[in-house]
Amino acid sequence: MQQLAPEAEATLPLPAGRAPARDGRPAAGMTLTARLAIAMILLVAATTFSVGWFSYRSLERVMPPRVLDRIETHSKLVAAELEAYVAGARNDIASYRSVPGINALARAQRAGGVDSDGVSAKIWLDRIANRFAGELEAKSAYSKFRLIGMDQREAVKVDRRGPNDAVRVVPDSELGSKGDRDYFKETIRLRPGDIHVSPIDLQRHDGVVTVPHVPTLRVATPISAPEGSLFGVLVINIDMSQAFERARSSGRPGEQLYIVNARGDYLVHPDRSREFGSQLGTPTSWQGDFPALASALGATRSVALIMPDQDGRPSGAVLTPVMLAGKEWIGIIQTVPNAVLMRAAHAVRNTTMVVGLVAMLCAAALAVAVARSLTWPINQLTAAVEGVGRNDPIAIPVDAVGETGVLARAFARVMSEVRAKTAELEREVQQHYLTEAARDHFAARERLYSAAVESSSDAIVTQSLDGTVTGWNPAAMHMFGYAAEEAVGRNIDLIDPVDRPSEAKEILGKVGRGERIRHEEAVRRRKNGTLVEVSLSISPIRN
Repeated sequence: MQQLAPEAEATLPLPAGRAPARDGRPAAGMTLTARLAIAMILLVAATTFSVGWFSYRSLERVMPPRVLDRIETHSKLVAAELEAYVAGARNDIASYRSVPGINALARAQRAGGVDSDGVSAKIWLDRIANRFAGELEAKSAYSKFRLIGMDQREAVKVDRRGPNDAVRVVPDSELGSKGDRDYFKETIRLRPGDIHVSPIDLQRHDGVVTVPHVPTLRVATPISAPEGSLFGVLVINIDMSQAFERARSSGRPGEQLYIVNARGDYLVHPDRSREFGSQLGTPTSWQGDFPALASALGATRSVALIMPDQDGRPSGAVLTPVMLAGKEWIGIIQTVPNAVLMRAAHAVRNTTMVVGLVAMLCAAALAVAVARSLTWPINQLTAAVEGVGRNDPIAIPVDAVGETGVLARAFARVMSEVRAKTAELEREVQQHYLTEAARDHFAARERLYSAAVESSSDAIVTQSLDGTVTGWNPAAMHMFGYAAEEAVGRNIDLIDPVDRPSEAKEILGKVGRGERIRHEEAVRRRKNGTLVEVSLSISPIRN
């Protein structure tokens, strides 16, 4: 029960919406509807905007490192794809140093045009050209395959300038002298077995940059004659266009990706007119555009940092280095502007503002409706208030039924709903943090497991139950001679000895039946046909 003091007279409106003065005359003042609307609006606004502000501040601290980790992971993926794109060229060009056709050509030319078996140098040139053509047909990344003699002229040349960009053997009339080219000069200085990797530049034809531009990486090695003297230079041209276009299109909307080299040029830029500036007469310097990353030139590890943009707002930048073919340094720069870096926080802020405005409008409408519904009960209470004015206080129960009780319970329900929504929003924010942390944990663990497999000195091969190879680490490549690109997708019987074709299938059958496989000694076949004794450790991978 609650006792009303005499001062309560002026706070309760009459049916006309005005409160009586102590002398009986109407007194001007704020109506109950207005007071209730203002109170509810302020309460809802304070609660909603407080939760929104705290959520925004929390996300403002948490989101930049998360976004920076994501773009660093993406830039490393782009770097790995670029490295893999040219990785096979070193093995290919190294394998051609001992091709019998080239040795036979050298013997034929030394013997006046015909080798000891009576085969002319022209026939050997044709055979070598056909082999080069087959190599280009099989590997779309290669644009040219050439053998340049010590007279500085091209002896064999295969390119993709045929009809509809088909592979063709270049006729003798189009073969030219390449003695003035840097890659030729650098390669002939190398020791036998060394490999030269050129900077990525734009392909030229007759000394003029071709249009459309073709970014090209050249891998070259010196070729020795059978007696050991220098016979010529073997050159593979790698067309980097496909790899660059995939990198260019891999970024998310709003983010920017650049590929740069050690000479300050952009190899990939959102504004294509700034690419290869030093070759096109418009020199650029990515170090000047990104001074915070300039010190990372030549780095071997990625660099990620938060730096201010032109408006002083925080933005993210990552530089991930990669050595193409083991020698040519390039860097992948990925930037994320403030709008993307703080997208989640801005979304929470904007949503909070909208929800707050809607909640205030709803609170105002509810307050008016409730206040009007209370008019009749308040009129009934007027007599009691006047009785208080006559020093005849009448106790008013706060748990009374009717509109007054509904008002009290309605207010309690409103407060309960506000607290529930606030708690739900806090739970959602906490769940978001937990989800982000779990994702980062699993991503880090996956990177760790992948790095462990790749760096293991043991040959690790994963395969499906039907024998298809699904994983092939560098140690397996060194042990068996097959590169990962050659082994993945093929059946594991490619390393089975000829006299034991079903041994691998029997092991896979035991794994499929759930039988335990003990460590055992076995014999396997390398790519060159030689056998190697191995100790097998078979472990099933279960889902």
